[in-house]
Amino acid sequence: MNVAEILRAKGAEVITIVQTETIEAAAKVLRERKFGSLVVRDRSGKLAGIITERDIIRAIAEKGASGLTYFVEDFMTREVKTCRTSASIKDVMELMALRRVRHVPVVENGALLGMVSSTDVVKYRLEERSAEVAVLRDVSRSR
Repeated sequence: MNVAEILRAKGAEVITIVQTETIEAAAKVLRERKFGSLVVRDRSGKLAGIITERDIIRAIAEKGASGLTYFVEDFMTREVKTCRTSASIKDVMELMALRRVRHVPVVENGALLGMVSSTDVVKYRLEERSAEVAVLRDVSRSR
């Protein structure tokens, strides 16, 4: 199983925000959409970073309530690790574990194609294992 299969099943919608929006605006979008992160785009529309719930908490912890008035670019993660649609689930799991991230944008040829979360990865690994168990049961029953 690879990332393309996950995107086919869950859809490729990615909610983005411009880096000049406020932390408060990002928090509202995350709450409304029930997402854990937003891809941040620069003024030209290119991937500039990612802002997560953790980043928003950090802004408030460091700046108090005024942290909500800062710009997304002030607290976003700039060095975003991405993956391709051909990446295996195992590779994405390793990337998430090594980088300690829960969201990985899917990018090919500079185009943002989707987002894979740790929940997506766990869900599809569990489905894969369930299918394997079902096959083994069928084989053992047919004997």
